[in-house]
Amino acid sequence: MFEQQTIIAERDADFDVELHAMDNAFQPLTAANAAPDNAGFELPRAVWTSMFACYAVFFGAIAMATGGSGAARFAIVISVLYTIIYFGVARIASLQAGPEARSPLEQGGMLDTWTGLMDKRAVYGQVLIVPIAVALFGISILIITISLGIGG
Repeated sequence: MFEQQTIIAERDADFDVELHAMDNAFQPLTAANAAPDNAGFELPRAVWTSMFACYAVFFGAIAMATGGSGAARFAIVISVLYTIIYFGVARIASLQAGPEARSPLEQGGMLDTWTGLMDKRAVYGQVLIVPIAVALFGISILIITISLGIGG
């Protein structure tokens, strides 16, 4: 019988603490909320420039390799437009969050990823491996067509 009274008294005390905390939680704000810092992609501008350059090399090499074929040029133009849309929509979406914070790689630090910290060399390697491979593929196609006398 005494144990039940102790439990009830403890519940009443907890309820009073929670009620007081709720009263304090609904106080009007005295200052405007500041926009949170947008970490964004945290990639240096040089990474983006290198990536775009790789795709430009690819499309240029393929355009030269196909010669004067109108159908091939039409397909290349469509592919370039898709690439612009792909990166353009991502850029527009990233701008919605406000200005991005400066990359830690540009400040001499390391990039914090889901799998741990990465230095500048690792970030460049992982991000640029596919664009570099695509550019080399385009150059290879150009070299093959020139050596066979097909395009160029």
